[in-house]
Amino acid sequence: MPEPRKGDTRHGKVSGGAGDTRHDHARELPRQTNPTDPRLLLVIARNEESFDGVVTSLLDIGVVGATVVEARGLAAILREEMPIFAGLAALLPQTTGARILFSITTFQHVAQLIAHVSKFPKERQPILLSIPVDQIFGVTR
Repeated sequence: MPEPRKGDTRHGKVSGGAGDTRHDHARELPRQTNPTDPRLLLVIARNEESFDGVVTSLLDIGVVGATVVEARGLAAILREEMPIFAGLAALLPQTTGARILFSITTFQHVAQLIAHVSKFPKERQPILLSIPVDQIFGVTR
């Protein structure tokens, strides 16, 4: 394979020219952040065992404020409400729904929660993401 040119981003590598080292973007660390920076935490628990583990972990790390919403996946909607797509729904996973947990918390709490849930068995691991929050109104600490 030819050597990448300066500024070339093919194959996930960047070359800055002579003497520059290549960087694998998949291993790049996020920007520096303060542990107390506010985050919107979203957790999608796809089964009851996952949800129970998430709630226990949140309480263990000190997060006590959250909102939980019951949700259904697209496959469930296709099966139940759109029978014309029943054939397509048969190809999708058989799940009954999920719970989505929302919380305004800190970067540190998100990191601690990830450490907790990464120890769950693979089939119990939730989908978890956090979004930086610029402003908060109506929430007291």
